[in-house]
This record gives sequence, C-alpha cells and structure tokens, in this order.
Amino acid sequence: MLQFFVLVFLIILNFSANSAAFKPVLNLLAPIGVLSPKVIAQFEEESRSNVRIEFVGSRYEYESRLRAGLRNYDVVISDERVLQRLFLQRQLRSLNDEAIFSGTINATYPLQSKSRLNLDGRSYLTLMADPMGIAFNKKNFVLKRGQVSWDWLINPDENPYWRQRVFVSNFPKHQLLLALLATSKEITTSSWFIPEPTLKWLQSLKLQSANIDYPLELAFLGNKIEAAVIFRSDYLKLKKVISDLKFVVPAKVTYYDRMGVGIVSDTVQEPLAQSFVKFLNRRKENLIVNENFLNFNTLNFEGSATKNWVLYDDDIPIPRRIENILNEFYKK
Repeated sequence: MLQFFVLVFLIILNFSANSAAFKPVLNLLAPIGVLSPKVIAQFEEESRSNVRIEFVGSRYEYESRLRAGLRNYDVVISDERVLQRLFLQRQLRSLNDEAIFSGTINATYPLQSKSRLNLDGRSYLTLMADPMGIAFNKKNFVLKRGQVSWDWLINPDENPYWRQRVFVSNFPKHQLLLALLATSKEITTSSWFIPEPTLKWLQSLKLQSANIDYPLELAFLGNKIEAAVIFRSDYLKLKKVISDLKFVVPAKVTYYDRMGVGIVSDTVQEPLAQSFVKFLNRRKENLIVNENFLNFNTLNFEGSATKNWVLYDDDIPIPRRIENILNEFYKK
C-alpha cells in the first residue's frame, strides 16, 4: 500500500512539474527584417511563452501565405494595405484598450496620421514607416548635386545608361499612380480622362521601362535594369545581394507605406496576442532593425520632408473609363 501511495505521489509531482514547465506558443507571420531576436527574447521572458515566427522574404510570398489562410497564425505583421484588406474581410480581431494605450496621435508627426479604416486605432497597430524611392546602380550613374526627382526616370538624355532599363511595375495602374504623383495630378471617380501632363509623363516612362517578370536581384545582376522604383525596405534586401545599389527619395514628394500588426480573428491565444501587441507598442523605438524602416517621428529623410509624403494605396478605385484608356495606352 505504501508503494502505491509513493507511486501516486511521484506521478502527481511529475505532472505538476510538466504543468509548470508548459509555455503557451504564439504563432506569428512577419516579413524579414521587422523583428530582432532580442525583442522576441524579451517578450518570451516577460510573458513566459514561446514565439514561433514564420518569416517571408517578399510581398509576393506574403500574398501566397495569405491565400493559404491564417488558421496557423495568431498575429500578423504586414504593410498597412494588407492589414486593411484583412480587416475588411473580418479576419482581424479588435485590439483592446491596453494594447493601444499609447495610440494618441501627435500632430507634429505626419507619418502617424490615422487611416480612414482605422480611425479608432483598434483594427491594427501601425509601427513604422517605409518610403518609396529610386534604387539604382551607382557604378553607371553619377549622382549630381541638386534635388532628387521622379523625372530622373524619364530623362534619357541626362541618364543615357538608363534607357529602357528602368523598372517601375508590370501593372499599368501602379505606373499611373506614380505618374500622378510625379505630375501633382489626381483622378477621382468623376474623372473622364487622364490629365495631359500625366499622360505625357507615362509616355516617357513607357519608352524607358523594362518589363521584368523575375526577381529584381537577377535583373540588376544581369544588367537588364539600371534603376527600379521600390520601397526602402525592399532596397535593403536587394543591397545584401547587390553591393553597388544606392537608394534615394525624391525631394518634392513620394509615397510611403507603413508596417503594422494585427490579431487574427480565429486565434486561440487572444490574451497572449493582445499582450504581444501591447509589448510592441511600448517598444516601437527598438523595432527599427538595421534601419530597415523609419520611426514615425521622422520629419525629414535625406532632404525630403515627410509632411509632403503620401500614404500609398494601390487599392483605390479607378473609373472604368480611365482603365479602358490606360489599357489602350499600353496596347499601342
């Protein structure tokens, strides 16, 4: 009988030890370069949990993960456009008061303006900014004094080595958005035509552009392109492969994106996920890893005032008649 009680005691003791050693697991989907091992280790220690991160290296790869569904994740870190789409699809859970405790907006920081789809700050939490600019091979281009301009892309006389070696996008709508920005024009739902200065700029860009349907690393290394319009975080990934790349932001105006974090609606670890968002909110300053992104308090970046930057949105609707004009333009 004594042996029986000893055996039961040992079983209970072993079960208690295993229970004490158990740690909940938080599953994350995130782009490469956003979170450092140090930040993750700090959260694991504070929350007594384990964090499993699935990193993705490109926007295309990220989209493929999203198409497969979010059932394997509790938290997603992505650009704001993806988070907005997930919110509209009801795939994100609202953040609680503790997670957004410091979500008040400082009007002096233009990069922190609230999106119309996240006015209360509960849909997702924005963390840092990512400007668009021009990445180019500095061996074949002498950077002259003066302001950086989007017109660099369409001037074959000044930049002869860029002739038909500029990559913007394979999608006409993306090229139109850049042309509207470069010419300070806009298109609304009531527009019937593309503004003439914008159309002329597009025509010049068309003559300079190269169509690339494979990774930009290979295009640069194979001398198929000399310049590309990309976000700065993408440039820093390319820079690891192509050491001669340089990145500049046009002085007058540019687009910018924002990285943020949201909680998956089907998560089974909601308290832990809310704690993780709160943790990131407190440590925004520590998230700028290898200068991949910009802090929201940035007022000027390499001669470009952030107050003139425009939040990028390639999901904005374009009238059907404008789409038809654009399609005909690229068929010629």
